[in-house]
Amino acid sequence: MKKLVTLLFAVLALGLHARAQVANDDRVLLQGFYWEASHDRTGDWYEYVQGLAPEISASGIDMIWLPPPSDAGSLEGYLPRELNNFANSYGTLAEHQAMLSTLDSYGIEAIADIVVNHRVGNTNWIDFANPTWGTWAITANDEVWSQPAYSGLGNRGNYDTGTPYSAARDVDHTNPTVQNDIIAFMNNLKAIGYDGWRYDFVHGFGTQYFAQYNGATSPTFSVGENWTQDKQTIQNWIDATGSAAFDFPTYYAIKGAIRDGNYSYLAYQGAPSGGIGWDPRNNVTFVENHDTPDYDPQNNILNGNNVGQAYAYILTHPGVPTVYWSHMFEWGTTVKNELKAQLAVRKAAGIHSQSAVTVLAANTGVYAARIAGTNHDVILKMGYGNWGDPNAEGISGSWTLATYGTNYAIWTNTSGGGGGGGGGQTGSMTVYAQGYTHVYAWDDNQNPLAGGWPGSTLTDNGDGWMTYTIPANCANVIFSNNGGGQTADLSTCNDAPYYYEGAWYAEDPTTGGGGGGGGDSFNVYVQGFTHFYAWDDNQNPLAGGWPGSTLTDNGDGWMRGTIPANCANVIFSNNGGGQTADLSTCSGTPYYYNGTWHASDPTAGSGGGGSSTMTVYAQGYTHAYAWDDAGNPLLGGWPGTAMASAGGGWNSATLDADCANVIFSYNGGSQTADLYRCGDGWWYNNQWHGSNPLGSRESLEAPLAEVQPWAVYPNPFTDQTTVAFSLEAGQMVLLEIVDLTGKRVEVLNEWMAAGNHRVVLTTDDLPSGGQMFIARLRIGERVQTRKILRKP
Repeated sequence: MKKLVTLLFAVLALGLHARAQVANDDRVLLQGFYWEASHDRTGDWYEYVQGLAPEISASGIDMIWLPPPSDAGSLEGYLPRELNNFANSYGTLAEHQAMLSTLDSYGIEAIADIVVNHRVGNTNWIDFANPTWGTWAITANDEVWSQPAYSGLGNRGNYDTGTPYSAARDVDHTNPTVQNDIIAFMNNLKAIGYDGWRYDFVHGFGTQYFAQYNGATSPTFSVGENWTQDKQTIQNWIDATGSAAFDFPTYYAIKGAIRDGNYSYLAYQGAPSGGIGWDPRNNVTFVENHDTPDYDPQNNILNGNNVGQAYAYILTHPGVPTVYWSHMFEWGTTVKNELKAQLAVRKAAGIHSQSAVTVLAANTGVYAARIAGTNHDVILKMGYGNWGDPNAEGISGSWTLATYGTNYAIWTNTSGGGGGGGGGQTGSMTVYAQGYTHVYAWDDNQNPLAGGWPGSTLTDNGDGWMTYTIPANCANVIFSNNGGGQTADLSTCNDAPYYYEGAWYAEDPTTGGGGGGGGDSFNVYVQGFTHFYAWDDNQNPLAGGWPGSTLTDNGDGWMRGTIPANCANVIFSNNGGGQTADLSTCSGTPYYYNGTWHASDPTAGSGGGGSSTMTVYAQGYTHAYAWDDAGNPLLGGWPGTAMASAGGGWNSATLDADCANVIFSYNGGSQTADLYRCGDGWWYNNQWHGSNPLGSRESLEAPLAEVQPWAVYPNPFTDQTTVAFSLEAGQMVLLEIVDLTGKRVEVLNEWMAAGNHRVVLTTDDLPSGGQMFIARLRIGERVQTRKILRKP
């Protein structure tokens, strides 16, 4: 519900991040590669990018994130072998340097994809060269020590400071030699023309080392990928490292809004719902990257018709936005022109990483927001619902439609004048709040607008509101009680001055009451939670302050709460922890079960609510750890119980409970997030299923309906794995397996008829001696890759 990091005042926040991103950063980042590039353009990618440098620059792009720069055991570069050898599958050293020089001549900063958490050897698991390291550089808990060839070696490093990476040797960052060699490698990259870093697999080593490496190399830009939907986890990493991070919460909000047709996902408590709603200066937004199509399949929803609205959001909003290479250069002229038009709007308006956002509408059908640029403001409307142009909606200013596309439109304020306090604006606005005594305010250049922290004393307006007049049309604001009980960092303009229950309003939202549903009430029912928080569409709380009211045991496996309205928004939680997403329902559907509202008890007569056991299933994991809502373990201590084979690639575990929290892992590694389930469930493709989503493995119809165009299962595997794919028409099909040294095994290369196909691979079909492989499937002209992991 609320950011936990305490922001004492803006000056402190500025000092904390001084070594990360620049203030009011107006740069735009291009991801300058994608996975298939390393296959389709082997050896000439650097030349290809160099040739497009003029167009990249003219489009308004300032930085380019390039693929891993070192010689590697995989074509994509994520298994670095010789760190200081900058000739790789993307091109020669000369081509590499020529590209960097050309980019620099066009004013484009080069950002290197830094992989310093793990390495592979030249001919075996431990022979590291350039720089040369011994086994002392490998963490003490790396899986190499379980291999007979290496188990007797005693010269080992310290334990890992982060999450192990099973496909290569984990690096001991506590070792001063390792630290110095990594810093030397990064400075070598700067010497050939790189300017900044994108850190891969950031949870693989301790946060203190990012600050150390950045401090020793002075990048112009630094960003890490911490793949999680949890804003607090990402914010904690940002605060600890001083680096920016990719804004995965915004990614999920955008994908969810487009996927579900629910644009309320884009705002929360009057601010953008992702990381840019908390700390826009240090969040890097994006709508796709090289991993997301394969590893987040349920959100692989973008196409030429809807990708424009995804970019309309990040290119008009604060943060540092990222454009994906394929969208700009592989998806055709129409999409490219859409993106160029949006980039032009951003640059002309002067939108930057800390531009103020005023949310004007956020409901199922419409999201609308006013964003303050240093030159002039813009307004974005997304969605299919009714929302007129800003002039018709009565928004102050003179608005002209700048660009538009499917389900979005962007207007610019032609009357001029920048917003957010940073554009030289004049004027003032009066802000209103309840329950606070002080207001602290500042513009986007960090200039205080209401004195030093905790700001100025609010004036009692005599009608329940406390007020203060800020000498700006737009501002960043923190309300507090003389420095205590403060809000998050807020922002608003003079057309939305009332702050109430976490949102800004254009008019007094308490006038005339409302939101209670006419005095009616209804009960909501749920299993596995202790509290419910509820509010109406005007943000009026219906069950007290967060985490709301305690649920009552209904005596039949359900917990019950009463809401004084006919309809409401609801969050269930365990006293504030393990909360659901923001839900909404009416009296006709009061039962919340397995992620869905039901009109009646969905477990009645099915044993779903009265069963004393449940069985959970997963693929690619060996262990299940589980605990009940009171924190009691259900399958022993971590990593829990070894799962039993359930056939068809599934492993299972049975729990003595109706509902449970569950983590699947590979004997403690490569674990899932904390999951929650009531009743039997199959965990597949990052979501629970009530029955086997793949059906019988002897019939390919069921799995292929879900995993088109192809799948590899089980993965990881022990003795054999299966590659399944579907062809809509007869085509040439090439299937090959590549190990970490580049050795290839061609499994299939022939014309195949339309229909479903399956290829079973045994250990004899794979290059010998390795644990990780890349499967490359070419169907016609389309190439896709999958990582395959063999269990030791």
